[in-house]
Amino acid sequence: MFRYFHTHDFNPEIEKEAIRTSHLIQIYTDEFGFLRLEEPLLNKLKEGVNVELVVISPDKKKSIKLVNLAKRIIDLNGEIFFIHDKKIFDLKDFFGIFDKTYLISKLESKNFISNESLIREKNSFFEILSVKSNLIDLYSGNIDVFFKSDKTVLRKGESFELNWTVDNAHEVSINNDVGIVSNKGSIFKSVDFDTKFELTAKNKDFEIKKSVYIKIFDDDEISIFVKVHDKTLDRLIEVSSIRVSKFSESYAVFDGQIVELSWDISTNGRFSESALGDLDLRGSYRFKLDRYKCLIFNYLTVNNKKTKKIEFHGFNNKKNDIERKSFLKWFFDKLIQFIRKSD
Repeated sequence: MFRYFHTHDFNPEIEKEAIRTSHLIQIYTDEFGFLRLEEPLLNKLKEGVNVELVVISPDKKKSIKLVNLAKRIIDLNGEIFFIHDKKIFDLKDFFGIFDKTYLISKLESKNFISNESLIREKNSFFEILSVKSNLIDLYSGNIDVFFKSDKTVLRKGESFELNWTVDNAHEVSINNDVGIVSNKGSIFKSVDFDTKFELTAKNKDFEIKKSVYIKIFDDDEISIFVKVHDKTLDRLIEVSSIRVSKFSESYAVFDGQIVELSWDISTNGRFSESALGDLDLRGSYRFKLDRYKCLIFNYLTVNNKKTKKIEFHGFNNKKNDIERKSFLKWFFDKLIQFIRKSD
């Protein structure tokens, strides 16, 4: 009835026997052995088999992986006990008892009498350790999260560093193919598009999310903001354009309306307009529209030259209504074409 097996190949044998067990699994092991048993233990718990584990450690530290697996086992009604005792840990006397009748031991017993007496001895030792006071303490209560990037506005493909520190969580993960991480760390990343990195931290009570938004500015574009003066509101309002091409924009504005252009270029280079000449990298230009105006801006860097053409078509508020409607029809047709291409 009682069986005993001693093996130096302890972990694989424990895993195989766990799969065959039908009622009760009791295992005394370290963190490494515990993590290796993840799949068979979770499967047996789902089948209704009782699982009790004592995890021995030389100190009080619990890894994120250990606590995360412990929570999954507890959620399936398994029991996990955590002991920190360096002297006991150093003995490496790991064992597993299956259905109270079969013992697999890593160390050979020096005081072997019979299979039954040895199993009773190991079972007594297991019960001494598996008391309520030794139940694993999962993190609970408030979670503190620090999650930042050293840069948030950068060029396509430029490297940046994400840093995080999380307190009181048993699982920490970051999206965008980063995955499960330790509760404190950093990682270098690069992206080609605007990207939101989201850190998720969990414990027994809460789930907290913090995000970092990385903005990619387009090296091939000169960003110029256009506003016009609205007489009714008596203030400048921003207006939208129809982008004829990547480097050209067109606006419909009333004759005599005040137009203001503004820009803020963060990189080093020479900025100019064909008629206005050299311009500051941060500045504005205001004018009153008279029927039509075309501005051609150039931005010269060490390695590149960028150009943007901006056209303003003026219309009389009271006259030439047919002409104005014709242009607006063209304007919105172009807008629809642009939206369809973007989709």
